[in-house]
Amino acid sequence: MATDHGVADPARYALLALLLQHPAHGYELSRAFAGGSVLADILHLGQSNVYALLSRMERDGLVTAAEVEAGDRPTRRVYALTERGREAVSAWLDATVSHPRDMRIEFPLKLYLLTRSRPAHALDLIARQRAVFRAYIERLERTAGEPSGKDEDFLRLVRVGRHGRAQAALEWLDAAERVVQARS
Repeated sequence: MATDHGVADPARYALLALLLQHPAHGYELSRAFAGGSVLADILHLGQSNVYALLSRMERDGLVTAAEVEAGDRPTRRVYALTERGREAVSAWLDATVSHPRDMRIEFPLKLYLLTRSRPAHALDLIARQRAVFRAYIERLERTAGEPSGKDEDFLRLVRVGRHGRAQAALEWLDAAERVVQARS
């Protein structure tokens, strides 16, 4: 889902979602993506990437930064969401994905971040996502018999692949629902 200022990148939304919980400095945000973490398993985001994204999000008016004293350590730049940032990440967290390919990175990010802060919303998102993929499968099945010319055999093969990925996504959503319910 794209919002104004082109903030369509799941990594940017993941950072915004982390800032929904509380303001944080760049190093703290980068540690959330450290090896062995759930976020790192979904999306590789190095420390330099985090700082570059924070800089762009500040420029785009999604976050603000303030220098904060850290005792005897150097001052830290602490980032907080702006209202625009809060609205953008809330809309992203609430939106389903359109294609099974988005179940690899975008949807797991949303689900994990929602589960940490609003488990009931995570369950609602799973239910709405299930409806999206059921409708997607129905569309594929309706068009399965439509003639397509000389490449009909290849088109059928492509549709079988799409159907299989959508069906696998539905099965994954069932497993995800069980995990979220167990954590609630």
